[in-house]
Amino acid sequence: PINKAIESGVSITTFAADSPKSKRTAYITSDNVAEAKFASEEIVKQLGAKGEFAVLENPGQSNHDLRVTALVDYMGSTYPEMKLVARQATNQDANAAYQAVSAMLQANPNLGALWIPEAGSAEGAVTAVLEAKKNVLIIHADITPTTLDHIKAGNIHMAINPNQGVQGFMGFVNTFLGAHPDLLDPFNDYKLSGFNPLQVPSMDNGFAVITKANADAFDLNEYMKNR
Repeated sequence: PINKAIESGVSITTFAADSPKSKRTAYITSDNVAEAKFASEEIVKQLGAKGEFAVLENPGQSNHDLRVTALVDYMGSTYPEMKLVARQATNQDANAAYQAVSAMLQANPNLGALWIPEAGSAEGAVTAVLEAKKNVLIIHADITPTTLDHIKAGNIHMAINPNQGVQGFMGFVNTFLGAHPDLLDPFNDYKLSGFNPLQVPSMDNGFAVITKANADAFDLNEYMKNR
């Protein structure tokens, strides 16, 4: 569908999750591997280099997949005494995450940390941890009003949040440039080959770390007052 649209003259930029085999002219994302490495180091910083952790997943979405596989691989190679004891697909479903984490806590009483690649599942996960009255370090990517409240309350340790404002702005800039290739004249063979001179295989929009200390700065309602 992307290629068909581009062939008809439509400029397309992908963001967050990519379609790398398509002819999209630009891809805007945060560095999911860097996010996972940061989360790994934070888990070890808080718990030490020996313990048990688990992950939830949303298989099939490229950025979520990378966040999970990168953390599991990094932990395995860098901190081999940190053991992955559970891994469950919850597909951004809070109810599925609640059920999964409840079962994980029963099966793994020494579970020390949870890494979750998105915020929907984190909502269910934190509910399960609170109901079980367990002390489990929860770190997730992205943010929702509910998980932000849990961060403020100290129930979730932190969220690793892509800079959506930068992602959205640069997404529109790249889409505009892709629709107006006459603005560009790169030093390559685009005139001979006929491809769009705007080619941005990947642009990193960066990420922020949300903790109890700075959570108020990530209130979407307050942010939108400036719009």
